[in-house]
Amino acid sequence: MYRKWMLFSLLLAGVFTSYAQVSMTLQVPPAGVLIKNQLWNLVLVNAGNNSQLVKVNLVLLDVQTNQPVITATSAPVSLGKGARQLQARDLSPVQYTYSIPAARVDMDPNGMLPAGRYQACYTVVGVDKGNITLVENCIPVNVDPLSPPLLNTPANEDKLITPYPQFTWLPPTPIGLFNDLGYAMVLVEVLPGQGKADAIQQNIPLNASVYTKDLFWNYPASSRSLDTGRIYAWRVVAMNSGKPVALSDIWTFKVSKVKPGLVTEKEVPYVAMKRTQDAVIATAGNVLRITYDNAAADTTIKYTITSIEEAGNPVVQEGELAVKYGQNQLQVPLRKNNRLQSNKVYLFRFASSRNENWSVKFTVNRQ
Repeated sequence: MYRKWMLFSLLLAGVFTSYAQVSMTLQVPPAGVLIKNQLWNLVLVNAGNNSQLVKVNLVLLDVQTNQPVITATSAPVSLGKGARQLQARDLSPVQYTYSIPAARVDMDPNGMLPAGRYQACYTVVGVDKGNITLVENCIPVNVDPLSPPLLNTPANEDKLITPYPQFTWLPPTPIGLFNDLGYAMVLVEVLPGQGKADAIQQNIPLNASVYTKDLFWNYPASSRSLDTGRIYAWRVVAMNSGKPVALSDIWTFKVSKVKPGLVTEKEVPYVAMKRTQDAVIATAGNVLRITYDNAAADTTIKYTITSIEEAGNPVVQEGELAVKYGQNQLQVPLRKNNRLQSNKVYLFRFASSRNENWSVKFTVNRQ
C-alpha cells in the first residue's frame, strides 16, 4: 500500500511539474500605434519532454476604469520541446469579444486598437490537461497617436482684431486610431509673470466645459469679449470615447485695438455638410465656410449653388474644390458673384464618388 501511494505521489508531482514547465515571454510593443495582430507576438517555451496542446487567452483592461475592453481566445497550438515564436497567424482564428460597447472598438480582427492606456494580461492553458492554467503574464500597452492635434488658427503669438475669434485645428493621426473622436478646447488668460503652460494648468478656463466633434470652435458672442492688450493661451485635447488621448501644443495670442475707421468683416462660423436637407440655414458673407468628412477619399468635388426661392431653381454658381481624405474645412468664394442676393436662400450641394449627395442651405449677408 505504501509503495502504491509513493508511486501515485510521484506521478502527481510529475503532472504538476509538467504544468510548470511552460514559460512565456511577451514581445508586444509597449507604446505607439498598434493593431490587434501585434498583441499576439510572444514566445512560449516548453521545458518538458512531451508536446502539449495549449491555447492563449487575452484580456485587455482599460487602466483608468480597470474594465475589460477586449477579451480574446486563440485557436489551439501545439508546443513541442523547446521555444516557439508565435504570431497572430500561428494562433488564428482568434475569437474576440468586446466587453464594453461604449468603447466602440474597431471589430476588424486586423483593425487598430483605440488610443488609450491598457494592461494586456495573458493566460496559457493546457487544452489536453483540462484547460488548466500553465502560465500567466501581464504587460502595459499604451496606444498613442503618431501626431497629436495640430493647432491652426489663430496662429501662435498672433494679434487679432476681433474679440470673438474662431479657433481651428487639425485632427490627430492616424485618424483610423479613433472610433469616437472629439475635442476639448481650453482657453485661459495668461497672467503677468506667468508662463503659458502654467496658465493652462492653473487658471480657470474662460470657456468652461467645451466639447465638440468639429475641428473648430467659435468664442461665443454671449460671453464677455476678450480684452485688448492681454495675452491668452489655448490648447486642444483629443478625446476618444470621452477619454483624453492626445494633447496639442499651447499657443498664445493677443487682441489688438481696432483703429478708428477700420471696418472689418465678421467671420461667420463653418457649417457641416449633411446628406439630408433640414431646416438649418447657414450664413455666408464673401465666402461660404463648410466642413466635410471625405470618407470617399475623393481628391476634388464639383459643386453647384442653386437658388431655392427663384422659379425653376436656377444654378447661380458652380465650381470645383480640392479635398483630402478625412475632415476638410473649405471656403467657397462668393465675393464676385452678383447673382447672389442678400437675404435670399440658396442650396450648396455636390455628389461624392459614392453617389452620396451632400448639401447645405445658406443666405448671403454682405457688409
